[in-house]
This record gives sequence, structure tokens and C-alpha cells, in this order.
Amino acid sequence: MSRTQIAVLVRTLGDIVTVLRDADPADKAEVYRQLGLRLTYHPETQTVHAEADLSAHRGPMGRVRGATSTTNP
Repeated sequence: MSRTQIAVLVRTLGDIVTVLRDADPADKAEVYRQLGLRLTYHPETQTVHAEADLSAHRGPMGRVRGATSTTNP
């Protein structure tokens, strides 16, 4: 991705953050579930543990190989 494409993506995600912040808790939970995101709140430390399962969103696996031949000077 180019620098411009990344900047556009970040700006777009900023709007999603606002929508999720203000969303109904049940709707927010469904979005997180579909993303494979699990959040656990620990009230004693006022912290959130975030866990993401990326396996559902991973495309086909492939390999990148090095050159199969070399050139001698």
C-alpha cells in the first residue's frame, strides 16, 4: 500500500471508531465477534485484555521463493 492509501484507511477507521464508541452494546459485541476480537475487562485494574483471532480472515497461504538460477559475472 502506498503512503496515501494508508492515510485514507486510517482516516476511514477513525470514523468507525466513533460509530463503535456510540453503538448499542449488543451491536458492538456482534461486530467484535465477526472480527474475531475478544475483549475482557478487569475492573480491579481498570484494564482491558484484547485478543484477536485472525485465522478466519486469512486468505490462502503461499510461499515466496528465492531465485532458481544465478548469473555469473
